[in-house]
Amino acid sequence: MIVLNRGRLLLVRWGALLAVFACILSLTAAVYAADPPSDFSLQVTPSPLVTTIKPGTRTTLELKIRNAGTGTEELRIDPRAFNVDKQTGEVTLDDTKPSEITQWVSFGAQKFTIKPGEWYTQKVHISLPKSTGFSYSLALVINRTNNPTAIESGRLLKGSVAVFTLVNVDRPGAIRKLDVSDFNVSQAIYEYLPAKFTVSFKNTGNSIVQPYGNIFVQRGANDKTPIATLPVNDKGGYLLPDTPRTMEATWSQGFPVFQSSKDASGAEKSDLVWDWSKLTDFRIGQYTAKLVAIYNDGQRDVPIERVVTFWVIPWRSILILLLVIGIVGYVRHKQIQRKTRKAVEKALEARDKQQGQTDAK
Repeated sequence: MIVLNRGRLLLVRWGALLAVFACILSLTAAVYAADPPSDFSLQVTPSPLVTTIKPGTRTTLELKIRNAGTGTEELRIDPRAFNVDKQTGEVTLDDTKPSEITQWVSFGAQKFTIKPGEWYTQKVHISLPKSTGFSYSLALVINRTNNPTAIESGRLLKGSVAVFTLVNVDRPGAIRKLDVSDFNVSQAIYEYLPAKFTVSFKNTGNSIVQPYGNIFVQRGANDKTPIATLPVNDKGGYLLPDTPRTMEATWSQGFPVFQSSKDASGAEKSDLVWDWSKLTDFRIGQYTAKLVAIYNDGQRDVPIERVVTFWVIPWRSILILLLVIGIVGYVRHKQIQRKTRKAVEKALEARDKQQGQTDAK
């Protein structure tokens, strides 16, 4: 009996230990299953990657990549095609490799690993044959080699970064030409600022171009000193051949001025802000916006100028001012009438009194 009880006791103890061990394993597995992958955060420079190369030569570009996430990233880099919508200018990536140039592009290491906080320099080799076109464009897409599985919320995390790469070919017949197809202001008459300008460029050459410049807001087209200077394409965007692009600029230095914001429901609204420290920025009358855009044609900087006029007429402020002037004028008129009436009454009283005295004599 004693031996049997000890055996049972041992079995119970081992069974309990096994059960505890199984629970620990299941809890550990659950923790690892619920633990999401590290956040995907890469910093790349330069972006875009732009170069000019002669036919039949080879060049090497350096793309620096930093892992700003919390976990080690196993990555790969692949060339991909992209399309630009000629109506909207929207860029969409394609899952296919770009034709032609793919065979001329190679990498220092297509697969690479970056630890958290570290930089990695990716070598991008471009070797053009002697017979090539005038320009090429592609996207270098950096992906995780193994995409993580879905986490508890069911969200599938797929990290990727696209670096647009533009290649100009320095060969006879290469043409860099840019046109300003449209320069407009959103309204002919504003009550208050901001005034919004749109500049529509079109690359009519066969090489990639980069426009830049300013919009000068002035009282007249020939003024020496502008009221405001608004940069155009300050982010340094490029235009592909036969591709249009529209850029915007806003003049909001005024008093008062409309400011856009969102209400509690997320709807866009516009509020008139009266910042009395900017009273000297009160705008009224006709203004001229002068665009001076510049691009390089391969030999020199070529300027393009356009002009548009608009008005700022704060009609509500004018009506309020006229109303105030009218009320003040009316009150002043009544005061003058009252004083005049009293003066006349006093003069009549004095005359009557004098007349009475004369009759009494």
